[in-house]
Amino acid sequence: MKQARASPDWQLDVERVRRWRKSFPAERTYCKSGSIVLSAADNVKGIFGMAVRQGWAQRIDWLRAGLLLSLVGNLGGSDSIADEPGIQVPAGFRVEQFADDELAHDIHSMTLDSQGRVVVSGPGYVRILIDADADGKAESFKQFVDKPATGSQGMFFLGSSLLCSGDDGLQIFRDDNHDDVADGPAQVFMKIEAGGEHHVHSIQKGPDGWWYVIAGNFSGVTSAYATVPTSPIRNPVSGTLLRLKSDLSGGEVVSDGFRNAYDFAFNSSGDFFTYDSDDERDISLPWYLPTQVFHVLPLSNAGYVTPGLKRPGSYPDMPPVLATFGRGSPTGVLCYQHQQFPAPYRGALFVLDWTLGRILVVTLSPEGSGWKSEPMEFAQGRDQFGFAPTDIEVAPDGSLFVSVGGRGTRGSVFRILHDGPTTPTANVETTSTTADKLNAILKAPQPNTSWSRATWVSPAKSLGADSFRTAALDESRRQDCLRVLILRRLGRRQ
Repeated sequence: MKQARASPDWQLDVERVRRWRKSFPAERTYCKSGSIVLSAADNVKGIFGMAVRQGWAQRIDWLRAGLLLSLVGNLGGSDSIADEPGIQVPAGFRVEQFADDELAHDIHSMTLDSQGRVVVSGPGYVRILIDADADGKAESFKQFVDKPATGSQGMFFLGSSLLCSGDDGLQIFRDDNHDDVADGPAQVFMKIEAGGEHHVHSIQKGPDGWWYVIAGNFSGVTSAYATVPTSPIRNPVSGTLLRLKSDLSGGEVVSDGFRNAYDFAFNSSGDFFTYDSDDERDISLPWYLPTQVFHVLPLSNAGYVTPGLKRPGSYPDMPPVLATFGRGSPTGVLCYQHQQFPAPYRGALFVLDWTLGRILVVTLSPEGSGWKSEPMEFAQGRDQFGFAPTDIEVAPDGSLFVSVGGRGTRGSVFRILHDGPTTPTANVETTSTTADKLNAILKAPQPNTSWSRATWVSPAKSLGADSFRTAALDESRRQDCLRVLILRRLGRRQ
């Protein structure tokens, strides 16, 4: 029997494919033995179907061409991540790749530590990404800890110690010797279901000094978690927003009725916002409700009762729905409180949709006791570029870091920058007078983040509570009022 082999002139020019990707709407490659041009817009199954109908030599050519096409156009293919990432952003913005899958695979969550360094977590790791030459790209990482085994879906650095979700619940990894490596095993401070997609997620330090945690509808939060008499909710249902004492000795249930909100954010007024998931099983049914951005109010219930039963935003006891975005899988949420991005984005919410690969923006303007919103799409993966965003953070310079991963997929971190003029922010450490230092503290960018707190908490304590009491009564500081009232409490809690 004659052995089948491919035509000797069969070639696939990968570099040509890469060049064509940048100049044509669809990827193309050549199969010379048949002088055939393939397009990534064609159904790959059809390509393999053609292989079945060819002779053996041509069949192998078709199969190889189809495999290359799958590789180049695949969501996780290495050629998908080039010098110019396939993420479409508005005019005036640009996207750079900060780290790729070789440094961090399948990223579940991301934070910036007290030094402003990017820290990511996936199954079995928490890593500090290192950009030693400050060229805007990480070239190595420092393994902070080989845990959680499940990966963490929420992290926050308090000084050098890491609080995160994962494995057995909410836990602390201490680094008292400041060598960027956890000193030992984690201390679990709250037992709660963790590691699953509908379990406990984000943990953050709130503007009032308490800790805030958001948990999905399978996290098992019951009345036992409302240990403080002031808890707004005593018998929670579905997903919850929890509030824990600064020393983690007890907590409250602030709000419930979420399906699976993954993250949340505070704005400069101290209000809460989150992006809750839809129930995909109800798609196309009359009672289907889309993904929703909520202004979360204490004692509110976001309407999710059971599968197939969710109250719409028109109900009078529902928290305000600021935006709906159809089908999706909500992940990261933040409020932009920096100066690099132009005015329309300052104070706006940025929310991530993992399923459709989108970064969405909800601008906020005061209206009565609440907020008037304007939703829009900010960024999306284009062509066949794989963009599954999991978390988002603001860098000290005001740019955005966005991580991608989830469900075993390729991990990466991208940076989004604006090229226009920016308003400089005052540096607390370089101010000389008390008045200038006070102004710099009150206007600190992203004031609740680890890296920002590292710049203003100590100077605020040195000024003393009286300085902030005086500022709180100053009518010219109305916009700073909430932050002033918070800083007044620094003498009593951290």
